[in-house]
Amino acid sequence: MVSVSDKFKELAQDNGRRVWCRIVADGEEFLDDRLIDMSFDDVVHPDWFTIGTTCANRLHFSARFTGELSAGAEVSAFISFDGEEWCPLGVFFISQRYVRGNIVSVTAYDRMYSLDIAFSYSGTLPATSDVILKKLCEDNGIICAEAGYPYKVESIPADCTVRDMIGYIAGINQACAKMDRQGRLTLKKHNTADYFLLDKSCWEVQRNMGRSTVTCVRVNTGDGELVAGNGAEISTLELYDPLMTQGILDNIYSMFKPFFFYGAELEMQGLPFLEAGDMIQFLDGKLLYPLVISEVEYTYDGGLSAKLYSKNKINEDGDDLEKLLQKLLHLKNAVYYKRVNQEQIALTTSEQIIADFDFETTEDCFAQLDVNFTLKNNDADILSVAVNVNGSDVPRTFTQTLGQGDYHLLHVYHLAEALPAGKNRIYVTAKTRSGNSYIASGNMEATLVGHGIYGNSGSQQDKLPLYERVQRWKIGSPSMTMKAVTDDYSGGIT
Repeated sequence: MVSVSDKFKELAQDNGRRVWCRIVADGEEFLDDRLIDMSFDDVVHPDWFTIGTTCANRLHFSARFTGELSAGAEVSAFISFDGEEWCPLGVFFISQRYVRGNIVSVTAYDRMYSLDIAFSYSGTLPATSDVILKKLCEDNGIICAEAGYPYKVESIPADCTVRDMIGYIAGINQACAKMDRQGRLTLKKHNTADYFLLDKSCWEVQRNMGRSTVTCVRVNTGDGELVAGNGAEISTLELYDPLMTQGILDNIYSMFKPFFFYGAELEMQGLPFLEAGDMIQFLDGKLLYPLVISEVEYTYDGGLSAKLYSKNKINEDGDDLEKLLQKLLHLKNAVYYKRVNQEQIALTTSEQIIADFDFETTEDCFAQLDVNFTLKNNDADILSVAVNVNGSDVPRTFTQTLGQGDYHLLHVYHLAEALPAGKNRIYVTAKTRSGNSYIASGNMEATLVGHGIYGNSGSQQDKLPLYERVQRWKIGSPSMTMKAVTDDYSGGIT
């Protein structure tokens, strides 16, 4: 829970309260006179209650603005009820931003979002988990607010990412890892509730998930399975953690023995000092319900509302269980890849692959490709960018006129809607009509995200290509030239 004054908490629960929102993005301050809306998603349990998670928080806002906002720039957001004391929502970094007319829309994530990179440890082993976590933070420019208990670590798991390692250390500390509201890495434990949420602050309450008690903890270490306690699947906490030992697990189980909470969904006043991972007591009339804040979504549009989730496993009947299994299969078959160029990419009149994805799924799927890169032009006149899906060029080419010596921020988007089950390949090529340009090392980021189709072919809006340019660091609307196409595409291009 974010530390705020008693006065702040009282004002937050006042039915006649006034709300101020302040966002600072890339050094530009946005107040209520320019802000249109804001949403903030704070989460520690993506599915249901567990430990060892490493969820990234997301901030989105729209505002009246015609200036420049850089990709990767820092964003901070605050809420106040008197214009004097401000509750921070977090520190984020711009992932996407679009300008349409005089309206800018920005999506930003906290530092956890960018930590899916290979982890390596240069220190000596064995070492303690707190030393490893502090070194990890130091190497990645992160402030470590909480490193946990110094458990002995004999070896580093193979092929793990920085984010994985943070999760493993959080798991052995009976915690979830997250970035706090100051942008520091912390281990969030589910401590005893010290805040009472009154029913007057809620306008819709769903308590149809029942009470949950942890009676068993089961851990997959990669080399085998460790178990402490016993019980049905619905009361078993499961996780993957190669750092776990039976001794650590027994200690975790002993701390869970008296632990229980209720599942619920609450639509309520936005109380910005409540954060994911907190335990609270919900007072409904004369009855108290302990809740775990698995996720809380704040929405600001002049007022501040919230949707709070306390997530637990629930019993399913046959039909619901079948739907759940289908959903899990669908998630299993999801693909997500990220590419960043480690070396400079020289662009000439010869076609050059700038982003390449090979992947495999067990079902038909769709995939969305996003490529963002900063181009430094030498003497090239026109840049052509094309997308190839499974050996066939997409029947359109993006072309952009270049200015000598200019920097250009380019965004290429493509939705491949009908990829077959099995192996697939999608890549992006670029070339100049004449002259040379280049993409500096680390200045190209490409992502590919896909899920099984399940009969959903997407909307016409999803099929629209998006190509955005920033010339000399200013956002603008670029020209787009289509290739001559002789085939009949009257039925549409997918």
